[in-house]
Amino acid sequence: MKARRMGTCAAMGLIVLLGTMTAFSQDKPAPGSKDKPTTGSKDTPPGGAPAQPDEAEMAKAMEAYMKLAAPGEQHKLLDPFIGKWKTATKIFMGGPGSPAMESVGTCENKWVLGGRFVYTEQKGTMMGQPFEGMGLTGFDKPRNMFVSMWADNQGTHLLTMKGMADPSGKTFTYYGEMDEASMNVYGRMVKYVTRVIDKDKHVFEITDLHAGDNYKVVEITYTRQ
Repeated sequence: MKARRMGTCAAMGLIVLLGTMTAFSQDKPAPGSKDKPTTGSKDTPPGGAPAQPDEAEMAKAMEAYMKLAAPGEQHKLLDPFIGKWKTATKIFMGGPGSPAMESVGTCENKWVLGGRFVYTEQKGTMMGQPFEGMGLTGFDKPRNMFVSMWADNQGTHLLTMKGMADPSGKTFTYYGEMDEASMNVYGRMVKYVTRVIDKDKHVFEITDLHAGDNYKVVEITYTRQ
């Protein structure tokens, strides 16, 4: 029953998409004309009822939709992150080379939504305060890029980032924006890099591009439990 319901939802989403596309195509005025479109064109039967796509078009569109909606080869590159981890965090308040504020914690990554996204839950301490965060990471097939989002209990912001993996599939580089509300600075560009060392270890780094190309401010080492 669950699989049937999910399939129905996907089909309904496609039907809505097709209906919207059909409506937009019929609402467009003729080239060079400022008049509103009229009914009774070759695409619209008399009376203004929208033309319905035929079964072949529907089948072709459904096939394309399902192909894009299914997990792909790029998703497999996220497999090394699945599992439970111990975290060791370093925050460089004074920038690279300054004494680091260090803390430890735990993290769990698991596949969700049919293997389309990796869901992250992370707990520990940060700057002497209890820390709790959550995120989603996946691969956007239509846009051909990795995507991720993050939220935690130390702010009301939602971070989003986009990026790619290198040819080895072991280094992931994302870019996004981060605010420094206490300094009244918003939308500063940030680089996020995750390097897979081996199956039991990976390292995550945040570089503040607003301050410099190599201005690393955070480093988190993940060791498999």
